[in-house]
Amino acid sequence: MLDSPASEVAPPQPPQIADSLPMSVLIVDDRPLSMLALQEVLRHYPTAAAIVTAKTAAQALELVRSEKPAVALLNHRLRDVSSVGLAKEIVRDSPQTRILFVSIRESWSALASAVKTGAKGFLLESDPGELVTVAVDALLAGYAYFSPLSALILTNEFAKISEQPRIANLSRRQLEILTRLAVGQRNKIIADQLQISVKTVEAHRARMMGKLAVHSTVELIRWAIEEGVLDGEGEDPGVKPH
Repeated sequence: MLDSPASEVAPPQPPQIADSLPMSVLIVDDRPLSMLALQEVLRHYPTAAAIVTAKTAAQALELVRSEKPAVALLNHRLRDVSSVGLAKEIVRDSPQTRILFVSIRESWSALASAVKTGAKGFLLESDPGELVTVAVDALLAGYAYFSPLSALILTNEFAKISEQPRIANLSRRQLEILTRLAVGQRNKIIADQLQISVKTVEAHRARMMGKLAVHSTVELIRWAIEEGVLDGEGEDPGVKPH
């Protein structure tokens, strides 16, 4: 279950988790084998004080309110509820909880709907298991983490609008970096995934700013989002228990 390795969107420094926040990870999955696989991956994870699990939306929300988990790891295709809607409920009830989706679907609509909820991470079930802890580490440090394959889906979708004049000036490598910046990945993770140096990522980012006439990383990310990098279909409206 669950391919590829994992900098820094430069100052300001990322937010740190408050000392009082329990370092627990909530797994929400209604498929027993998938749940067991995730538990096994995280069983020896040193950072988390506790692993708590839920099979239903009601259980998940109760645990979110009582445990205030640092990370909520959600199966993107829960059978009885909208996982996207549940993610929104979790963020509403516990804003400090970071959402990490695991999806069997290698699709743009699944990825886009997850990102629109404010999710900070996205993995595919075809990714190697060790990426679960890589992603959790990134989220706990205040960063986003999208696996290399899910980031490639972002890049390919964004490339579809590359005929627009300003985007046409960007190279494929710059599109790869831009889409990762747009979802909040730090420079070191981008560099590791693309097998380039952090300085190369920073150089490409500077060139993109010049080409697109923006003056900061925040403006660059805002521009990427406004140009449609996070547009997608299939966003679920909310939690709908049967």
